[in-house]
Amino acid sequence: MLLKEKLAESTRQELLDQARSFELSKCSGLKKDQLIKRIVTCFCSEEMVRSRLACLTKEQMDLYRKACISPTAVSINEVVDAIKLYQYWLGYFEDPTDNFCVFEDVADVFKSIDDEVFKKENNNKGWMMKCIHFFIEYYGIAPVEVIYEMFRQKVTCTQDEMIKMLEEMPMDLIESCIFPMDKIGIKEWPMDTPLHSKNGLLIHLPLFDNNELGYLLNQQANKEFFIPTERIIDEICRNEYEVSALAYKKLEMFFMKKLGLNYEQSVTWCLQVWSNSYEGNSPTDIINHMTETNIDFKSDKILNEFVGILMNAHNSTRLKENRGHKPDELRNQFSRGGIPTIVPASSSAADILKETGPQLQAMGFPLDLNSGADIIQSSYYPNGLNGNAVKVEKKVYPNDPCPCGSGKKYKKCCGKLA
Repeated sequence: MLLKEKLAESTRQELLDQARSFELSKCSGLKKDQLIKRIVTCFCSEEMVRSRLACLTKEQMDLYRKACISPTAVSINEVVDAIKLYQYWLGYFEDPTDNFCVFEDVADVFKSIDDEVFKKENNNKGWMMKCIHFFIEYYGIAPVEVIYEMFRQKVTCTQDEMIKMLEEMPMDLIESCIFPMDKIGIKEWPMDTPLHSKNGLLIHLPLFDNNELGYLLNQQANKEFFIPTERIIDEICRNEYEVSALAYKKLEMFFMKKLGLNYEQSVTWCLQVWSNSYEGNSPTDIINHMTETNIDFKSDKILNEFVGILMNAHNSTRLKENRGHKPDELRNQFSRGGIPTIVPASSSAADILKETGPQLQAMGFPLDLNSGADIIQSSYYPNGLNGNAVKVEKKVYPNDPCPCGSGKKYKKCCGKLA
């Protein structure tokens, strides 16, 4: 399939949005077929293909090279990479096989630039993309010096050379930009704070929407940055969770040995546990979800064993609010002999934890049902609008619907200002 054939499936508005991301001007008056031709001409230039393909990670490039030869079946360990290639407009999933294929015209251009110079550039920028992935998921905003600490683990260069390389990478791929501290109003930030930088702060641009940046900085407070090893960066970039973490290895083995799940199912559930914890949801949400999908724990003994393993995994999940640290890596998260306190993230989780509280505490897990909630003052009129108002206090947890009626979670709406 040619790229233009795939683009024909897009709406004109989607094509206009993509043209803007490529900084193509004077496109608003073009008809759909003209717009497609303009985009293909831009995208299939050697300069554009080089700039995008050079940013592929090693695993993405390996998959792309295979697909250039023939349609390729995607394993569970390649799913994330295949989806990224699809999002980058470098290929598509064949119907009905779901094999990954590349666009013939883009592949032809790739063959013309695939030399030793390109391979070296790809080695450096591909590793930077992995560092950027970790940065987006677990920092959101960080000094350039912190990015350099990650990057130099695998690539030898100066910090200035790294900054120059970052500035060359397509903005729609990295979605991040370096800002001098004075440009965002924090020129006088104390030198002893984790965010202080001489060379500027890298910021994930979507954080500027809806005051996400302010909310995140409030959550991160003065926590130090966790600097991941090359292995951790690789694992999270490829699998979306830290596969080798002891708590997650135990979780994977439990799924396979005690629940009889196969490898792919076990890995999928490990990812769901990581995602659930990353989003700030209660571990009980996972148990409920597994029950809804008819997974049988067979006995209370197995369920109780799972609760312990699940809580260890929950507290071994890296969080953006902690600048990449796991809850059990932060001293101020520890209590009673070093076991992290369980704090509910929603009213429903608090209700469930009230019921299971005695069991959890008997297993040695401290429980705090109050510190995760804000107290909201509200009024209601039991005798109608002409009667006297009765003032009440209500607990609102981060994942509860916002009381303002926006439909968003409290932590994503009014909770940012709390």
